[in-house]
Amino acid sequence: MSDEELLALVRCLVTRSPERAIAWARSQSDGLRERLRFAVVRAWGENDPAGAVDWALIQDDDERRVDMEAVLAGAVRQPQLTLAIVRRLLADDPEDSAGCGPALVVALSNAGQFQTALEFLNDGPPDSRADWTAATFHRWGESRPEDAVRALENITDDNLRATAFHAVVEGWSAGNPAGLAAHAMAMPQGENRSYALGQAMDSWSLQDPAGLAVWVNTLPPGEEADVGAALMIAKTDGANRTPELAMQWVENIDDPTLKLDSLAHVLKQWNQTDPAATQQYVATATWLSDPQREEILRTLASIH
Repeated sequence: MSDEELLALVRCLVTRSPERAIAWARSQSDGLRERLRFAVVRAWGENDPAGAVDWALIQDDDERRVDMEAVLAGAVRQPQLTLAIVRRLLADDPEDSAGCGPALVVALSNAGQFQTALEFLNDGPPDSRADWTAATFHRWGESRPEDAVRALENITDDNLRATAFHAVVEGWSAGNPAGLAAHAMAMPQGENRSYALGQAMDSWSLQDPAGLAVWVNTLPPGEEADVGAALMIAKTDGANRTPELAMQWVENIDDPTLKLDSLAHVLKQWNQTDPAATQQYVATATWLSDPQREEILRTLASIH
């Protein structure tokens, strides 16, 4: 039975008596007890956020934080009331011993209530704001990245906005690196564009190197195409591309240092399976200078 099915099961019990529902959950077998308890407390939070929070606050130390997470997971159905409750708790207990701040951030993000989470973050405790912002915008970037990017405009603090931007990019790259790459290409030149494009290509190279290869081939020559080609070389091997294809990628790299580093990576692998072909390539590659060729051949010879 899923967590949502458990929640639906206990909602009726909670409306009659939350305390009895919790006692019933505690009486169940080990494999079900904690999941049922969480579902009951969450359902209580949906129905009566203030009462459920008051109950969670008096639980034992080893249960209080989990119970608070459950309460707030349900309470965010009434977001403004829940915001008021948590703000009051933080005012009374700045150390947040019950963990209500991060629990609310997680609950709002899980519920897709990112604008409400941003409202909470903007006046949250300064010491926690960066961590909470990163957590919120990472989830936002995973699920609704375009909305998350637009929401960055509402963050006035430069450092916090940078934290949020990096979190959006990381979330977006995990779920849709191709979409992030397209967005990055439309950004103005600068550090943010480079970061977004680098993250996109790095994730894309792991998830779908063939798709990345097709896209990189559409880029004009330059730094971005070089980085894409080098990533494809670094993240693939003989199992998913031929040495000849890898060498095409190497030869398309303009940056001399990156080109030689990528060549060394391919040659090291290729030399293990076909040393004769490897040495033949090095001996006939017209783009290598004679000193480079001699150094590479010496290196290859020393491996055996």
